Amino acid sequence: MSLRFLSSLPAWMTYCDGEVPIVLVAPHGGRRPADAPIRDSLKVNDLYTAELTTLLAARTGSYALINHAGDRNDLDLNRISQVRTRAPWFLDALLELLSALVAHHGAVRVFFIHGWNVVQPVCDLGTGLKQKGDRVVPASKVAAPTLSASFFTEAILPFRTAALAQGIDVALGRRYPAADKDNVMQVFSARFAEDPFPAIRTLAALATQENLNAVQLELGVGLRWPGPERERFIEVFCQTLGKCVPLTQEKVRDFPVFSFSSPPAPVTVHLNGSPFSLPRIPEPTRLGLHFHDPVSGLGVMGGIEFSSAAPTQSGRLMLSLGGTEMVLFTGEDATTIDAGRVQVGGFVWQSEGDGLAISYHGPVMRFSHPQAFIRLEEGLAASWIESAAIVLRLTLPGGFGMPPLPLFLAHLRGEVRLRDRRYAIDAWGFLDMLKSEETGRLLPRRLLSLPFGPDLGIFLSWVDTPAGPRSSGVIYHHGTPHPVRPEDWELRYTFAQGRPTAFHLSLTPPHPLTLQCSGETVTAIPIVRHAPQGSALFVTFGLSRTLWQGREARGVYEFSERRKPEG
Repeated sequence: MSLRFLSSLPAWMTYCDGEVPIVLVAPHGGRRPADAPIRDSLKVNDLYTAELTTLLAARTGSYALINHAGDRNDLDLNRISQVRTRAPWFLDALLELLSALVAHHGAVRVFFIHGWNVVQPVCDLGTGLKQKGDRVVPASKVAAPTLSASFFTEAILPFRTAALAQGIDVALGRRYPAADKDNVMQVFSARFAEDPFPAIRTLAALATQENLNAVQLELGVGLRWPGPERERFIEVFCQTLGKCVPLTQEKVRDFPVFSFSSPPAPVTVHLNGSPFSLPRIPEPTRLGLHFHDPVSGLGVMGGIEFSSAAPTQSGRLMLSLGGTEMVLFTGEDATTIDAGRVQVGGFVWQSEGDGLAISYHGPVMRFSHPQAFIRLEEGLAASWIESAAIVLRLTLPGGFGMPPLPLFLAHLRGEVRLRDRRYAIDAWGFLDMLKSEETGRLLPRRLLSLPFGPDLGIFLSWVDTPAGPRSSGVIYHHGTPHPVRPEDWELRYTFAQGRPTAFHLSLTPPHPLTLQCSGETVTAIPIVRHAPQGSALFVTFGLSRTLWQGREARGVYEFSERRKPEG
C-alpha cells in the first residue's frame, strides 16, 4: 500500500505493512536513555510492547505503528494534548492508514498495545467501558465507547473466554478503561465528533459509523516478557481478535449483561478472640509481612490491600534471595472476599484458626541487578520471568491480646520453590495491619523490626509527615505487647555512600525493657520511589542482623529521605 505518511515518521517509529484490516499500535514501546536524569515523577515505558506488537503483526498479517525507541516522558503518543501540538504526524498516519483500510475492506480493527506493571498474566481491556456487577457500563459520565456492541459481543467476549481457559485473566476497565478525555483511544468515539482538529473529527466519524472498532490492551508483565505465558496470549489473540470475521449487521444499542455469581455474604473471622478483618468490611485493610529467615537468609516482604467497598484489591510479594537477587510478584484483581479468603491472581490469603495460610503459584519476576530499583526501567529490563510455588503458614501465638498498634509478632513457616532452588522458611517476624495512610510509604521514614523470638520482638516506625514527625512502636515482651512512645527510643545510623550500613538502638523505660543494641545491614536494596507530588524518595530497605545479650534478631528495615536537588 502506498502511503504518504511514511516520509514523515520519526526514526524511532516503525511501520509494518499488512494484509488484513487490523492495525496494531505500540505508543509506549520505547526506552528512557540509561543516562537520563532522575526526576521526581517518571513513567516507565511499556517494556516489550514493541517486540510483542511486532510478533502479533507478523502472526496475524496486521499493519502496525510501533514506537521502538522514543521515551514517553519526552513525548506521549497516547495523550491527545501532546499529539495535537507536537506529533500531528501521528494523527495523520492513523487517519490515512485507517481510512484506506475502511475504503478497501469496509471496516477496520484497531488495538493499542500497552503495558501494565503487575506481574500477573492479565489483560485489561480499555474501551471507555467498565464492568459493574453483571453489566458493562460507561467508565464515567462523559466517557464514550470506542467500539460497537456487536464487536464487543462477537469479538471481545470470545477473546475473554479463550484467554480465561488458558489461565489469562481478562479485565474490563478494571484499572485502565481508556476513558480519560486526553487518552487517544477516546478519539475513536462520538466524544470527538465535533472536534475542531480535522484528523480527530474524521477518526471519530469512522468509529461512530461503526466502520472502526478500537480497543486498548493493558498487558501484565507475565504476558509481555518472553515465556510460555506470552506465547499463550499470542495464540489466543491470533485465534480471536486477530481474525477478521464479519460481524452481524444488526445494530445492537446496549452492551451485554454477564452471568456472574452474586458477591458472597459478609463473614466475620476471628484470631485469638480478636476480629481479624479478612471478611467484607466498610473500610480498606492492608496486611503486610516483615520476615527474615535466619537459616536460609531469605527475606519475605509484601502483603495485600483490600476493601469490600472497593472494586479492586492488590497484592505484592517480594523475596530477597541474598546479595542482589530478588523475586517479585505484584497483582491487582477484582474484589472478591469470601469466608476470610482474599485472592489476587495466584496469590491467596486464607484465615485458618490462629493464623493465615498464604500461597502463590504462577509467574514471578526475578532480578539480579545491584540497582534494579534506582532506575526502575533499567531494572525491569534486566529481569526475567519464571514460575514459582510458595506455600506459607503464618501463626499468631495465643495470649498476646490486641497490641496498642496493629503490629503482631508472628511465626512464619513454609517453603519457596523457584526454578533452580528450594528454600525452607522458619522465622519470627511481624504482620502489620496498618492502613495505607498510616504507613507513610511516600514520606521520609525509618522502619525497623527486631524479632528475637516468641518472647521478645520490637517494631519501630518514624515518619516525617507534613504536620511534623510521627513515631510509634510496639514491644512484645513475654507475651505482652507494650507501646513505645517517641521519647522512649533513639535510632542512630552509620552511612557509607549515603546509604545506611549499620544502626544503634537505645530503648529506655517506662516499658519493661531497657535495651542497647547494634545491628548491621545484611542486604541493602536501594530504590528511587517517584512521587506524584513533591520530591522523589531515595530509599534503602532490606534485611538486617542484630545482637543483644547473645541473642540474634533477623529483621527487616527501611530508611528513606527526600531526593536532594541536583547541582
